[in-house]
Amino acid sequence: MNDHRQALADLLARIGPVGAEKRAPATDLLGGRVLSEPLRLDRDSPACDVSAMDGFAVRLAELREQPLPIRGECRIGQPPEPLPPGVVRRIYTGSPLPPAADTVVRLERGEVDQERLALLPEAELTEGADIRCGGENARAGDQVLAAGRQLTPAAIGALATIGPPSVEVFRPLRVAVLTTGDELVRAEEPPSELPSWRLRDSNGPVLSSMFTPLPWVADVSREHAVDTLEALNEKLGKMAASADIVILTGGVSKGAYDFVPDAVRGLGGEIIFHRIAARPGQPMLGAMVGVTPVLGLPGNPLSVLCTARRMVAPILRKRAGFDTPDPPATMVKLEAWSGKPQKVAWWRPVERAAEGLVRLVPLRGSGDVCGPASSDGFIEAPPGSDGVGPYAFYPWTI
Repeated sequence: MNDHRQALADLLARIGPVGAEKRAPATDLLGGRVLSEPLRLDRDSPACDVSAMDGFAVRLAELREQPLPIRGECRIGQPPEPLPPGVVRRIYTGSPLPPAADTVVRLERGEVDQERLALLPEAELTEGADIRCGGENARAGDQVLAAGRQLTPAAIGALATIGPPSVEVFRPLRVAVLTTGDELVRAEEPPSELPSWRLRDSNGPVLSSMFTPLPWVADVSREHAVDTLEALNEKLGKMAASADIVILTGGVSKGAYDFVPDAVRGLGGEIIFHRIAARPGQPMLGAMVGVTPVLGLPGNPLSVLCTARRMVAPILRKRAGFDTPDPPATMVKLEAWSGKPQKVAWWRPVERAAEGLVRLVPLRGSGDVCGPASSDGFIEAPPGSDGVGPYAFYPWTI
């Protein structure tokens, strides 16, 4: 068996991002997308000297000698007029500093009497106080965001301020899900038409709900194949040719009807790993068919949940262009441990109990779909673990 972290690293090393596209900077439509080129400033930030406080723009040496008359104001968004000798001017936070002024006296450091400003005796001021100098945040041409970074709300704010004519982002992914198994029927199948030996498909809806909300995923298409090599070959071949990533459920173990490895080889694909040292999910397969990653997940519901979140999500992120496909997990502690130590990594569903604290949810095996329903994610317990942690926590949402 392969260490799951090494297996993931081996597959990530084979994967490149999808192509890029130029987009007009309609910031409300770019949220969550991934930059494919650096974002640079088109001018200094701030673009000129501005006031950091409400107060008065002054020549400090003049004001130290005597109170000075207040003449006019500096409005934000208005061009500043030069400050004449022997006067001060009202100024507001963010307003451009008038030429010849060298200091801002904030309101609480001065005293106004009959429209004349005097420094308070206890005011300790140095020249340049409360001025944000032009370019102190960054200079024109400086990189604000690197390629591979997601356009978060904070990044969108920077993008809107910079205002480039176009932005290059990676195009959103086309994800294909192929469920397998003669036993599966549609999730909508009514009870009256559902024999006891058939199962409603939960794997397709699980994967669709996990990946469809992502702003860097265009769509998640779903198909089903019966347990024959011919059916699997046909559908897997079409998906690998048209999708950016293919995710299969079932058919990856050692049973008589587990045809996924043969189907991958039949398409000229390369199996990078098969079987990982983690539970649930040991039979997982990772392969490449041309430039398309193909992930084969075990068919039981908990295995699909855990392998999709822990193993497939980083593959998706790498394909989408992220510079950190497998970001560090949040660390949490358990209220209490139960169960024997395992020889492999153990992915155990938990629910949040408090800040940094989780509790195990009761399970009756990897085929249990009811136990994990109230969970918020799972912990990754390394081999041999038998204590309260801390452990890496992976929420179901990406």
